[in-house]
Amino acid sequence: TALIQKTYFELVTELGREMLENGGEIFRTGDVMRYTAHSLGLENFNAFVIANGIFASMLAEGQTYSCHVQYISLSPVSICRLEALNTLSRRIVGGFKDPDAIRAELEQIETMESYGNRMKILGAGLGSGGFCFLFGGSLFDSFTAFLAGGILYFFLLYLIPRLSLPKIMCTIAASTVAASSCILLHALGLGDRLDQITIGAIFPLVPGIALTNSFRNFLENDYLAGLVRLADALMTAGGIAIGVGVASLLPFC
Repeated sequence: TALIQKTYFELVTELGREMLENGGEIFRTGDVMRYTAHSLGLENFNAFVIANGIFASMLAEGQTYSCHVQYISLSPVSICRLEALNTLSRRIVGGFKDPDAIRAELEQIETMESYGNRMKILGAGLGSGGFCFLFGGSLFDSFTAFLAGGILYFFLLYLIPRLSLPKIMCTIAASTVAASSCILLHALGLGDRLDQITIGAIFPLVPGIALTNSFRNFLENDYLAGLVRLADALMTAGGIAIGVGVASLLPFC
């Protein structure tokens, strides 16, 4: 019936939205939406996917069903959620068609977390320390960067969500906290080379994936998505630079 088809249509667009929100590739998101729509029996389903939006339409009882247009904010990659969404799409293609069960699974995936906050803080610290060592820092410098990286992610996980700031302001605030932590720890006698410590501490904020994906989009002739991701990467890099500059101008630094 038309009602079931509209329900399936909403579920397919929700699946695509969650894939993009969790860092899924554009061409893969479009393919997943088309394959699942075909498996669910949607007629003439069409989806146009860009880095921060989805435009989808279909036919219901011979008439075009109202087009769904969804804005999707650019977000970090969540591998565990992407894997769960890919698994769900394969099950749908394999014959899993219960709309209530699909919706419940999508809601469960939306709140899925790969690791707890303590593990994320530890991982950020280890990443900061590792990059500090990679860029020429000593083991003492790496230990200091480890502490600063942990402070940075504590700020990102526990304090930033309470501020409700735009993304660029969050980046500036986070890089300011990271650089200030490095300066204060160095002033307390931890670490030898402040430059290497700071580089390591702010590296978890560097938009490497966004920049890589933007060039991939350009190579695939998807210039609109490439420009969106490139602009996001450049804005993030600029925010990091501003935050480090602000930290160096603070009175206690």
